[in-house]
Amino acid sequence: MKYIKLSILLISISCGNNQKLNSENSTNNKIQESNIDQTDKIVGEWEFIKTTDINGNKLENYQGSFGTVQATGPKLIYNKDKTYIKIFTPKNSDKGFWKFNSETSTIEHDLFIDNTDFIGQDLIKKKLAVKKSDGKYYELIEDKILKIENDEMLIDNRGLIDVYKKE
Repeated sequence: MKYIKLSILLISISCGNNQKLNSENSTNNKIQESNIDQTDKIVGEWEFIKTTDINGNKLENYQGSFGTVQATGPKLIYNKDKTYIKIFTPKNSDKGFWKFNSETSTIEHDLFIDNTDFIGQDLIKKKLAVKKSDGKYYELIEDKILKIENDEMLIDNRGLIDVYKKE
Protein backbone atom coordinates (compact mmCIF):
# COMPACT_ATOMS: atom_id res chain seq x y z
CA MET A 1 0.00 0.00 0.00
CA LYS A 2 2.87 2.38 0.80
CA TYR A 3 4.36 1.76 -2.65
CA ILE A 4 1.05 2.53 -4.37
CA LYS A 5 0.68 5.82 -2.49
CA LEU A 6 4.29 6.74 -3.26
CA SER A 7 3.78 5.89 -6.95
CA ILE A 8 0.64 8.03 -7.13
CA LEU A 9 2.45 10.90 -5.43
CA LEU A 10 5.40 10.68 -7.84
CA ILE A 11 3.09 10.53 -10.86
CA SER A 12 1.14 13.60 -9.70
CA ILE A 13 4.36 15.55 -9.07
CA SER A 14 5.66 14.54 -12.48
CA CYS A 15 2.44 15.65 -14.19
CA GLY A 16 2.56 18.98 -12.35
CA ASN A 17 6.15 19.56 -13.46
CA ASN A 18 5.25 18.73 -17.07
CA GLN A 19 2.40 21.25 -16.95
CA LYS A 20 4.79 23.87 -15.57
CA LEU A 21 7.35 23.11 -18.32
CA ASN A 22 4.66 23.28 -21.00
CA SER A 23 3.48 26.60 -19.58
CA GLU A 24 7.05 27.95 -19.52
CA ASN A 25 7.66 26.82 -23.12
CA SER A 26 4.42 28.48 -24.19
CA THR A 27 5.46 31.72 -22.52
CA ASN A 28 8.93 31.55 -24.05
CA ASN A 29 7.40 31.00 -27.49
CA LYS A 30 5.32 34.16 -27.06
CA ILE A 31 8.39 36.23 -26.21
CA GLN A 32 10.27 37.56 -29.19
CA GLU A 33 13.73 36.26 -29.92
CA SER A 34 15.82 37.54 -32.78
CA ASN A 35 19.41 37.92 -33.85
CA ILE A 36 18.94 41.66 -34.39
CA ASP A 37 21.35 44.00 -32.63
CA GLN A 38 19.29 45.80 -29.98
CA THR A 39 22.10 48.07 -28.75
CA ASP A 40 20.40 51.33 -29.79
CA LYS A 41 17.15 50.31 -28.09
CA ILE A 42 18.97 49.40 -24.87
CA VAL A 43 20.81 52.72 -24.44
CA GLY A 44 19.01 54.92 -21.91
CA GLU A 45 17.59 54.86 -18.40
CA TRP A 46 15.20 52.06 -17.45
CA GLU A 47 12.85 52.19 -14.47
CA PHE A 48 11.88 48.91 -12.80
CA ILE A 49 8.10 48.41 -12.94
CA LYS A 50 7.45 44.91 -11.56
CA THR A 51 8.44 41.25 -11.39
CA THR A 52 5.94 38.70 -12.67
CA ASP A 53 5.72 34.94 -12.82
CA ILE A 54 5.44 33.24 -16.21
CA ASN A 55 1.65 33.74 -16.15
CA GLY A 56 1.99 37.51 -15.75
CA ASN A 57 1.04 37.60 -12.07
CA LYS A 58 2.79 40.45 -10.21
CA LEU A 59 5.04 39.32 -7.35
CA GLU A 60 5.82 41.37 -4.25
CA ASN A 61 8.68 39.01 -3.34
CA TYR A 62 10.13 35.66 -4.42
CA GLN A 63 12.60 33.01 -3.29
CA GLY A 64 16.17 33.74 -4.37
CA SER A 65 19.37 31.80 -3.78
CA PHE A 66 19.92 33.63 -0.46
CA GLY A 67 16.31 33.64 0.78
CA THR A 68 13.30 35.85 0.17
CA VAL A 69 13.90 38.75 -2.22
CA GLN A 70 11.70 41.85 -2.46
CA ALA A 71 10.67 42.42 -6.07
CA THR A 72 12.01 45.96 -6.34
CA GLY A 73 14.63 45.54 -9.08
CA PRO A 74 17.44 47.98 -9.82
CA LYS A 75 17.20 51.08 -11.98
CA LEU A 76 19.25 50.43 -15.12
CA ILE A 77 21.36 53.02 -16.95
CA TYR A 78 23.01 51.97 -20.22
CA ASN A 79 25.26 54.61 -21.78
CA LYS A 80 26.34 54.95 -25.43
CA ASP A 81 29.98 54.66 -24.33
CA LYS A 82 29.16 51.08 -23.18
CA THR A 83 29.30 51.86 -19.45
CA TYR A 84 26.39 50.95 -17.21
CA ILE A 85 25.07 51.43 -13.70
CA LYS A 86 22.55 49.22 -11.89
CA ILE A 87 21.21 51.23 -8.95
CA PHE A 88 19.76 49.00 -6.23
CA THR A 89 19.69 51.64 -3.47
CA PRO A 90 21.25 55.12 -3.16
CA LYS A 91 24.30 53.46 -1.52
CA ASN A 92 24.39 50.19 -3.49
CA SER A 93 25.08 50.13 -7.22
CA ASP A 94 26.95 48.02 -9.75
CA LYS A 95 29.15 49.69 -12.37
CA GLY A 96 31.07 48.42 -15.35
CA PHE A 97 30.93 47.91 -19.09
CA TRP A 98 28.24 46.29 -21.22
CA LYS A 99 27.61 44.93 -24.69
CA PHE A 100 24.68 43.26 -26.40
CA ASN A 101 25.14 39.69 -27.67
CA SER A 102 22.68 39.30 -30.56
CA GLU A 103 23.25 35.53 -30.80
CA THR A 104 21.99 34.92 -27.25
CA SER A 105 19.82 38.07 -26.83
CA THR A 106 21.75 38.91 -23.67
CA ILE A 107 23.25 42.03 -22.21
CA GLU A 108 26.74 41.03 -21.09
CA HIS A 109 27.89 43.08 -18.11
CA ASP A 110 31.52 43.30 -17.05
CA LEU A 111 30.98 44.22 -13.40
CA PHE A 112 33.96 45.99 -11.82
CA ILE A 113 35.30 44.01 -8.84
CA ASP A 114 37.37 45.64 -6.09
CA ASN A 115 40.33 43.29 -5.63
CA THR A 116 41.11 44.76 -2.20
CA ASP A 117 37.69 43.78 -0.81
CA PHE A 118 37.31 40.31 0.77
CA ILE A 119 34.35 39.50 -1.51
CA GLY A 120 36.34 40.59 -4.55
CA GLN A 121 39.30 38.48 -3.46
CA ASP A 122 37.01 35.47 -3.07
CA LEU A 123 35.56 35.98 -6.58
CA ILE A 124 39.08 36.25 -8.00
CA LYS A 125 40.23 33.13 -6.13
CA LYS A 126 37.23 31.18 -7.49
CA LYS A 127 37.99 32.55 -10.99
CA LEU A 128 34.57 34.23 -11.13
CA ALA A 129 36.29 37.57 -11.71
CA VAL A 130 39.08 37.93 -14.26
CA LYS A 131 41.70 40.58 -14.92
CA LYS A 132 41.14 42.57 -18.11
CA SER A 133 43.60 44.52 -20.25
CA ASP A 134 43.03 47.67 -18.15
CA GLY A 135 44.48 45.82 -15.13
CA LYS A 136 41.15 45.73 -13.28
CA TYR A 137 39.05 42.71 -12.33
CA TYR A 138 35.55 42.08 -13.69
CA GLU A 139 32.81 39.53 -13.18
CA LEU A 140 30.69 38.60 -16.22
CA ILE A 141 26.96 38.88 -15.53
CA GLU A 142 24.42 38.20 -18.28
CA ASP A 143 20.82 39.40 -18.48
CA LYS A 144 18.65 37.68 -21.09
CA ILE A 145 16.30 40.06 -22.87
CA LEU A 146 12.98 38.36 -23.49
CA LYS A 147 11.43 41.33 -25.28
CA ILE A 148 12.34 44.90 -26.09
CA GLU A 149 9.89 47.21 -27.83
CA ASN A 150 9.59 50.98 -27.82
CA ASP A 151 9.83 51.85 -24.13
CA GLU A 152 9.39 48.39 -22.56
CA MET A 153 12.00 45.73 -21.83
CA LEU A 154 11.41 42.29 -20.29
CA ILE A 155 14.39 40.56 -18.68
CA ASP A 156 14.58 36.93 -17.53
CA ASN A 157 15.12 36.79 -13.77
CA ARG A 158 15.79 33.06 -13.19
CA GLY A 159 12.44 32.02 -14.65
CA LEU A 160 10.60 35.15 -13.51
CA ILE A 161 10.17 38.27 -15.62
CA ASP A 162 11.40 41.74 -14.66
CA VAL A 163 9.49 44.49 -16.48
CA TYR A 164 11.18 47.84 -17.19
CA LYS A 165 9.99 51.09 -18.78
CA LYS A 166 12.34 53.49 -20.51
CA GLU A 167 12.39 56.94 -18.91
